[in-house]
Amino acid sequence: MSRNRSEAEYLYQLIKRPLVTEKSTSNTALGQYSFEVAKDATKVDIKKAIELLFPGRKVTEVRTAYMPSKQKRRGLKIGRTQSGKKAIVTIQGEPIEELLGA
Repeated sequence: MSRNRSEAEYLYQLIKRPLVTEKSTSNTALGQYSFEVAKDATKVDIKKAIELLFPGRKVTEVRTAYMPSKQKRRGLKIGRTQSGKKAIVTIQGEPIEELLGA
């Protein structure tokens, strides 16, 4: 964690966006939600950030996975996608309605 920012500000910036795929949408019935997170985020920080972003819910499990960059081609141009990290978070309690309706 960076020392020149407050902890709440740091936690808000850890979660980049929710990942909405067919698999992640079907896992919402089990209380599991997928998020793209910062590469330096730890499981403890992700748990705190989710509980701060969605009050009234308790995180029971956090699983993380590194997503390596992949080579892509568009015509004659060859490039790479951006690497990243994703977190699959299991939440106990009320479902997150903001992510279900999107």
